[in-house]
Amino acid sequence: MSDLASVALSIAMAIGPVIGYVDQYILSRLGKRFDITLLIQSLVMITAQLVLLEIVIRYKPIVKYEQQQQPLLDDEQQYHQYNHEIMSKKNQSGIKAMLKKIWAWDHYLDYVNFLLGFTTTIAVAYQLFGYHAWFIETLGVLSLGIESTLPLPQCVSNFKRRSTTGFSAIVMATWFLGDSFKLFYFIFTRSPVQFYICGAVQLTIDSLIVMQAILFSTKVKKQLGVSSCHSDLVEEQRPGFTYETIP
Repeated sequence: MSDLASVALSIAMAIGPVIGYVDQYILSRLGKRFDITLLIQSLVMITAQLVLLEIVIRYKPIVKYEQQQQPLLDDEQQYHQYNHEIMSKKNQSGIKAMLKKIWAWDHYLDYVNFLLGFTTTIAVAYQLFGYHAWFIETLGVLSLGIESTLPLPQCVSNFKRRSTTGFSAIVMATWFLGDSFKLFYFIFTRSPVQFYICGAVQLTIDSLIVMQAILFSTKVKKQLGVSSCHSDLVEEQRPGFTYETIP
């Protein structure tokens, strides 16, 4: 019993003097202070995106080279040349091939490992440069800039196909309404101007997607005398695509 008391006294002697400074350690956080609501919203969004990413990878379309439609070849030499080109593309190596594979992997674990490495890199940089205002401002601008362009790939895809076929109307509505509310929230809480710009850019892209859904609809195309057969059947006529579940 005396041994336990001795150990307890030793621990108290070691940590006692620093307990009074705990509140100062907590208050000396890095970076700027923002509404805790934004942090919770970010965590919820990241979790939802990770779940969606797993579903997308599970049902990702895989291009099989042996199933691709081969062109009409005149002789055997051209046939072997064509096969050699296909095999060269499959066996590409080097920095260019590696860059093409970024965020185009076939397994969910590859994405998780990439995100863990990216998060670790940002955390280390944050610890090294977190007390510098220029680093915090740059990190914030880059983060908001990336977030503001999230709907852009969908907008570009719709424009190229001249169609919104396959794009959920519910997703489009939640994007538009959610980003409208987010911009209102930024204005109401008097957030920094970077947040205004981010919300405005997102809402602008959402508005373009809504306009695309209207202009590319079958009813409007008929009124304008534009044929929708080509744009609606492009995906169905692509050769060599098979949908498989990734184990």
